[in-house]
Amino acid sequence: MESMIRRIILTLPALLIFLVFFSSVSLGQQPGDAQHSIIQKLAFEGNWYVGASTGGGGSQVEGFASQATQRAKGNIYVQDPFESKPRWIDEGQYPTWSPDGSRLAYCTTIGTNYGQIRIANADGKGKRQLTHLKTGACFPDWSPDGKEIAITLFEGNSTSLAIVDENGTLLRGLGPGSEAHWSPDGKQLMFLRPLPHTQIGSSIWIMRADGSEAREVLEDGSHFVQTSWLSNGSGILFSSEREGMSGVFTVDLEGKKVRKVGSDKLTNWFDPVESPDGSSLIVDVATPENSPIRKVSVVQMDAHSHGAKILVATGDHFSVVWGHKAGADAQKVDKAPPPVP
Repeated sequence: MESMIRRIILTLPALLIFLVFFSSVSLGQQPGDAQHSIIQKLAFEGNWYVGASTGGGGSQVEGFASQATQRAKGNIYVQDPFESKPRWIDEGQYPTWSPDGSRLAYCTTIGTNYGQIRIANADGKGKRQLTHLKTGACFPDWSPDGKEIAITLFEGNSTSLAIVDENGTLLRGLGPGSEAHWSPDGKQLMFLRPLPHTQIGSSIWIMRADGSEAREVLEDGSHFVQTSWLSNGSGILFSSEREGMSGVFTVDLEGKKVRKVGSDKLTNWFDPVESPDGSSLIVDVATPENSPIRKVSVVQMDAHSHGAKILVATGDHFSVVWGHKAGADAQKVDKAPPPVP
């Protein structure tokens, strides 16, 4: 145990070094815009976070040591307001804020399988089960007006998409697919389908919000593909292993122009999200599978200075409520500050 802790302590500083050596990040920022996006609230799945659900005991190093060889069952935390101490909400995965930041939707787990989708208030109170499906559901995503939620249904080895209202009433099925995301204007959904001719990889699709006019945008042979919309809705941001380590790319809605946003030689980047003003990128940054210690952090990267800031030292599957601040008072992203405690 002592040798394990010693190895972790030696590893942690090295994990910070990559944060100042990533490729050029260039997003859809609008120079001269007086309004700057800032994080108001943050939710994340803190698999290795120690203390919140156990009365505050234990240290982060002890947490790494006790769970270094086995991923813990997911626990959901929020920082509301952002930069406050993380507060435990519930056991679960993939938390997603409602557009107004008043509620969280997330999925539970049963053993190694996905369970049902729950909704809770931002303070963790008022928990209620949204879905009651025999085979389970996950990956909730709120519509921009907060009235509908896209969900993924599990049916044996296949998945399908559906839209429910905020009470869990089924509004419409959308056919095969998984991990749907609403476009910023609420008129389209982006989602994934497995590649039919291979055991790995996914194709990125879009369709109208009513389920019509579904079409493929891009095929990607990576083990893990995660997507989100560019903040102006003009294209898709996605993670891909197409160059070896997982990096972040964009593609236009016709699937013709793929552009690299950023990557790193020592870490994998997953779950990319662009700030509303295009000035920064938030990603899950993970050490490789063959690393002495597996670690995933939530990191914000500035598109102009290329500086980086660790938002969550040990966690992933984040969700952000954004706000705006004007001019010189805007949030600044510094180069590699200490991890969030």
